[in-house]
Amino acid sequence: MSQLPFAKRSTVLAHVIVISFALLAPAGGILAQATGTITGRVTDTETGASVSAANVRALGTQAGATTRADGSYRLVLPAGSYDLRASFIGYGPRQEAVVVVGGQTLSRDFSLERTGISIDQVVVTGSRRTDRTVVDAPVPIDVLSSEDIERTGLTETSQIIQMLAPSFNFPRPSVNDGTDHVRPGTLRGLGPDQVLVLINGKRRHNTALVHVNQSVGRGSTSVDFNAIPANAIDRIEVLRDGAAAQYGSDAIAGVMNIILKSAPGASMSTTLGQRFSNTYGSTTDAANQVTFGKRDFRDGRVFQLDGNLGWALRNDGYVHISAEFRDRNRTNRARADVSNQCLVVTPPDPRCSNPRHIQSWQGDAETKDLLGFVSAALPLANGLQLYGFGGMSTREGLAAGFWRRSLDDRTVRDIYGNGFLPLIGSDIFDGSGALGVKGSVRGWAWDLSGLYGANSFEFSVDSSLNTSLGVASPRSFYAGAQRFNQLTANLDLVRAFDRLLAFPVSVAFGFEARRDNYKLERGDADSYREGTVRILDGPRAGQLAAPFAQVFPGFRPVDEADKSRTNVGGYVDVEGNLLPRLLLAIAGRAENYSDFGSTVDGKIATRFEPIDGFSIRGAAQTGFRAPSLSQSYFSAVSTNFINVGTPPVNTPFE
Repeated sequence: MSQLPFAKRSTVLAHVIVISFALLAPAGGILAQATGTITGRVTDTETGASVSAANVRALGTQAGATTRADGSYRLVLPAGSYDLRASFIGYGPRQEAVVVVGGQTLSRDFSLERTGISIDQVVVTGSRRTDRTVVDAPVPIDVLSSEDIERTGLTETSQIIQMLAPSFNFPRPSVNDGTDHVRPGTLRGLGPDQVLVLINGKRRHNTALVHVNQSVGRGSTSVDFNAIPANAIDRIEVLRDGAAAQYGSDAIAGVMNIILKSAPGASMSTTLGQRFSNTYGSTTDAANQVTFGKRDFRDGRVFQLDGNLGWALRNDGYVHISAEFRDRNRTNRARADVSNQCLVVTPPDPRCSNPRHIQSWQGDAETKDLLGFVSAALPLANGLQLYGFGGMSTREGLAAGFWRRSLDDRTVRDIYGNGFLPLIGSDIFDGSGALGVKGSVRGWAWDLSGLYGANSFEFSVDSSLNTSLGVASPRSFYAGAQRFNQLTANLDLVRAFDRLLAFPVSVAFGFEARRDNYKLERGDADSYREGTVRILDGPRAGQLAAPFAQVFPGFRPVDEADKSRTNVGGYVDVEGNLLPRLLLAIAGRAENYSDFGSTVDGKIATRFEPIDGFSIRGAAQTGFRAPSLSQSYFSAVSTNFINVGTPPVNTPFE
């Protein structure tokens, strides 16, 4: 069988990513606050060079700034006393006390020393405090920097995380329907749907796809990491501990928080690669003759082009745009099939007698991706900041199912006299957008935001047929689609108290409301039609031939669904040092689902440092995970070897 082309209809991939900011009227109490300004520059102690994209933050507040390309920053704060901290991955942090006077400008420069490690990097995952670092956190947190990401030399976000984070696994299944196109990632060996993914601290939506067959994560949904361009990522914080009480459903295995780039400047890069490998093994032909030898592979060509463009706006505002295009060709590690799969035809097909002819496809799918992300922030009066981020991606994919032999009952030999390899095509769209405003009032740092995310997966079948329709069967089908969208609103508040108790304590609480919607749409009628053609020969001669499109039956009218649900929740998070060397954190969360019920969960974490440089930490928590709408209402028929139906969970037994 000759190499099949990329059998997808051509599409023009074009995205326009737009973020519109509307001015918000500040509250009267905030307008009355006097503010002062801190300016300065962050440099490298050894070289004196500017350190761009460093974080300068007022501890105990949400106020902070990112340094520009020349290392300069500008920070507006209400009048008062603060501890100002400058930090950047690969450098040790510096901290200094400052007094801000209303209407005045104060200058503070920082010089950072290289450490070669990032354990002192301030993290925003696992704690609502703004001064918590990796080394003093009560739970394990990994920080993957943009430098680490670039050094991997890989092109896909999932593969990059797998290389850098030992707790993350990204399997590469083959011949697994839609999972060949959207592969799931797992954390700490748990399911793909038990890790919560955040972008800039906001919940990321899952894909519409339900993973089936025998792949890792069978029966679950997952986040499509490869819909996020790797060049848009500033760092990734991986919380390797259950955090459902802090962040809600799906955080059983932990949390992965992807922080987008915000630094000004421009860059462009391209990657061109190919796989070169060989295997050693034996092949047995029809006469039981064993041949040993080496096979060389040269496939999996990858072309990638990506770029970043960032602008610094007034008062430490910014706009940063990232885009990426990737064209990845297939890989195939299937062995030669030397069994008699061909009919006796005249003249004989030369492939029938070729002991090295490969008919199957075991390996990576072909994909073409176009991705774009934007992140922006606009400081307003009196310490308010308006921010937004979002992105869009499309993917066209092609993968294969199992080879249908010429003598198979599922083959119409008048169409495919020598058997055929049916292909599954995909047209995947993913988009999201967030808009929020944050500030500080009466010592409380608050953050109000809204987020919308959507994912769709359209299936097509090529180089196939519906055996039960005989020679009248089409060769290509539209098999239907799965679609999912999610709308989320959040309000978070946090404040550090010095005198609330006998020791300093940080108190955070917040609320979340979310609406989910899942749709399952039917395919072409011929993709799920049950025809009347019968098998002509063999042990099952006279019986009805297999119905539905081979490799992936289309979704039927009875499978169609359009389901929604809502949930609301609230949390409280308290953290403080009972003693100078003893940290205690307690969190509780209550949620109510319109279709799943209610749950209340809690977490307690502690860190004890008896001597400098040696600490003991641990955590205990309860958690929950509500089944996704995709899992609850997915319905389909598969034809791997026999016809098997997967009904929705609410289907009554008969």
